[in-house]
Amino acid sequence: MAIITISRGSLSGGKALAGCLADRLGYPTLGREVLVEAAESVGVSEEIFRGKFEAPPGFWARMTRERERYALAVQTALAEWCTRGNLVYHGLSGQFLLKELPGVLRVRLIAPVELRVKAFLDNHPLMSQGQAEDFIRDVDQDRLRWCRLMYDADVTDPSLYDLTVNLRRLTLESACATIAEAVSQPRFQITDEVEAEIFAFAARCRERLAQAIGE
Repeated sequence: MAIITISRGSLSGGKALAGCLADRLGYPTLGREVLVEAAESVGVSEEIFRGKFEAPPGFWARMTRERERYALAVQTALAEWCTRGNLVYHGLSGQFLLKELPGVLRVRLIAPVELRVKAFLDNHPLMSQGQAEDFIRDVDQDRLRWCRLMYDADVTDPSLYDLTVNLRRLTLESACATIAEAVSQPRFQITDEVEAEIFAFAARCRERLAQAIGE
């Protein structure tokens, strides 16, 4: 058993890679659906939660108590999923949300701009290549600012990850095979000791969230 997190830029193939790993390993996948559970835990609609939690910070943005509470809600929802065992998580900030846990394989997925542009244009055929490039650049910059605000970290920092996969050199299938081979190493298996730490982590998350909601 193992837990894999996939960090990627928009339109980089993260969901497809997670699906490939799920098929190959027989693991469940989890992405932005975790926000639905997080929204329920703090008693707001998914739309409101997404708007306040995911909104890119402006020039004068700061870490508010509300946004901190929402981050705890996402972390708690993800921690609960981890107590079930095997998981491929391709949602927001898994490398940060699960940093307290041992044995998690943290993957950074990189895709060339031309691949990302093609993915955008496939879904928006009336847009131009220039518009696609502008969109991708803006989203990437927003995500960099968001991670600095939320976690005081650079999402592109290679030290945050155990494995970086570049789709310029690898196909999606070969990237999937590489990650599956990496996660088979003993250090990424969920032993009885690691399982105990996962349950303890989930309990800490629930406690922190309850305290934040009660404030």
